[in-house]
Amino acid sequence: MKRNFKQICTATLAAAAMTASAPALAQAQISAKVLGGDFSLNGLVRLEMGIKTTSEQNQYNQGSYEFNGVGIARAPGNPLTGWNSTLWPSGQIIPGLPISIPLPSAGLLSDVSYRGNVPNESATMTSHALRLEVSPALTWGDFSIVSRIRALYDPGGMGYADFDARDYQSVNGGISGGHPALYHGSPNYYGYRVDGYGDRSPIPLEWSGRNYMVDFPALFLQYNNGPMTVRVGNQSVAWGQAIFFRVFDTANGLDLRRKLILDRALEEYADERMSALGIRIGYQLNELVHLDAFGQQFVPSILPNPNSPYNVIPSQFTAHDRYKEGGWDDKLNYGLRVKGEFGQFSLQAMAMSRYNPMGSFRWSKSGVDKALPNTNALGLLFNQVCNVVYMTSTPGCGQILAQTPFEVAPAGVFSAEEWFFYAHEVRLDALEALNTAISDFPEAGKLFAVPVDNMQAANNQLDAFFFAGEGLHGHIERVYRRENVFGLGGTYLTEAEPGSVFDQIIINLEVSYTPERSFAYSGFKDLRQELLTSDEVMAALVVEKYHRFSQGFPATYLVGQYLYRSESDLVDRHLSGYGGTPGSVPAPNCLTCPGQQPQAPKGVNGAHYLAFAALQPFPDYIWELSAAVLIDVRGGVLVQPNAKWKPRGNFTLDLYYNYLSGNAWGSNRNNNLISTIDHADELGVRIGYQF
Repeated sequence: MKRNFKQICTATLAAAAMTASAPALAQAQISAKVLGGDFSLNGLVRLEMGIKTTSEQNQYNQGSYEFNGVGIARAPGNPLTGWNSTLWPSGQIIPGLPISIPLPSAGLLSDVSYRGNVPNESATMTSHALRLEVSPALTWGDFSIVSRIRALYDPGGMGYADFDARDYQSVNGGISGGHPALYHGSPNYYGYRVDGYGDRSPIPLEWSGRNYMVDFPALFLQYNNGPMTVRVGNQSVAWGQAIFFRVFDTANGLDLRRKLILDRALEEYADERMSALGIRIGYQLNELVHLDAFGQQFVPSILPNPNSPYNVIPSQFTAHDRYKEGGWDDKLNYGLRVKGEFGQFSLQAMAMSRYNPMGSFRWSKSGVDKALPNTNALGLLFNQVCNVVYMTSTPGCGQILAQTPFEVAPAGVFSAEEWFFYAHEVRLDALEALNTAISDFPEAGKLFAVPVDNMQAANNQLDAFFFAGEGLHGHIERVYRRENVFGLGGTYLTEAEPGSVFDQIIINLEVSYTPERSFAYSGFKDLRQELLTSDEVMAALVVEKYHRFSQGFPATYLVGQYLYRSESDLVDRHLSGYGGTPGSVPAPNCLTCPGQQPQAPKGVNGAHYLAFAALQPFPDYIWELSAAVLIDVRGGVLVQPNAKWKPRGNFTLDLYYNYLSGNAWGSNRNNNLISTIDHADELGVRIGYQF
């Protein structure tokens, strides 16, 4: 006998839910009468490990930068010619400059960069954490208290490549900008820290630090009576049904500290979706129509910290999160969804007003008053100009630099070639990012910095300042902007011969429109102060089925998806920054190698992604095999096979593998999403016990 639309949808979602390890999905192991109510509790203890399977390292961390140990021949430019010529021929040492200045030694003119002698380190692990989750619940009639407590501990050290900023405190004053808990010591794996909030997390019901985090993904009071359900407290809102993709699922941000998007894909961000304090009301208007509304505190997505295993922001740049200072911790998100079922069809519409949880990064004043080093000719020259011409109140140019996005510090950017390489890696326009760092901060002009219109002049200007500073750290800030999201969706359940492959297929289409949307980088690709915006359309087509191929095996869950985004990629970077080509990296000690001329980003017209997944339980459910694939059609691939073994009781061994390739096809790896994280090939291991 055929099942109705609601039954088949429930069965399909149940198959997907089998992959999740949250204890809330397990049958309660402890139950009792407490305070006149029904008390239940379940949970899990789990060891989680990520083991690297390749020698490729995270290129955004200090210990594994592409330029460590590579001698780069720099060509400092002449500001008197608008940076269109160099002070001396590249690769040569000359005894003086066009400006009269006392030189302690000719060695001050050495123009070979080695990134401050930062040693290369190789990580063999991406994680080794112990997780405890407990889900107590207490029910009195129509009321219940639902909660989930999560605690993780990662001791660090073993298998990691940890950069410690304290090792460089004696070099040019050390690294002094940024939040001390993130930038002044060893990596902070779990702590979320923002400017202006001290050394604690700004997220309600979270306590986190370098090696630990404890939070409440759920803690709310629920009232359920007839057609109405009300939840008040800390909770998340999961609309939409797509792995990897989030078209309707936009109410909450993601916590990317632990695994980025590389956790088990079929869990559909169950461990990453952020929670927030708020209220949610569901009301069954009639047999056909259901209303779902929410209002909650705005909580941003959380990115991995600098030099941690999954970091995605080059650690030569210091990021200031203005979530607290800008008053965004007091802002609200709110939205409404209407969903109706009409035979084989289901239709839904939603409208939401939210702050984009990814935020936008832009240049920021460093606020660090530290003079250029006097141990090189240009640094000494600039400091004298600042003292004599501008009569700065502190020695050297530190007072002026503090009003620009740059800080003199070890382990920073050391050459123009390094600047171009990393700008294109993260999908920025290296030339325009330089120009906005100058034009948006007028004090930079006192150091003869001017916007330029060609790559050669940019190269000369950058090399001059990196030479003078013996490495500079860039400073950026993260800000947030409200946007409105409107969505329409529809689902169709096919009917064919009962038991056939074409019977009971769920076809789901979700489309959203966001006018004047902001993106991960302000100005799309150049970090300017003005938050430029653009209208964006997203569309996801999801085809899924719960099918039994053999009477000897449980049914198989199958899903295929297509996603289109008109303006940005999966992590909100505007596509105008795609396609840049960095210059080639000279061999060590190469002073005269003719590097390839860097090319500006060319951009792409829309992002297109495909995803496929399958889940097959074995008889008696002792074994379960699954796989998920994400494809960026411009040349990136993520493949994730998984095997789960449950030999007895509540013990589970879970193995999955992440294979990533950012140049599977195509001529430019900077044209696809996956190349940003294709260093992260790893074997994931979970050993857990549910209670």
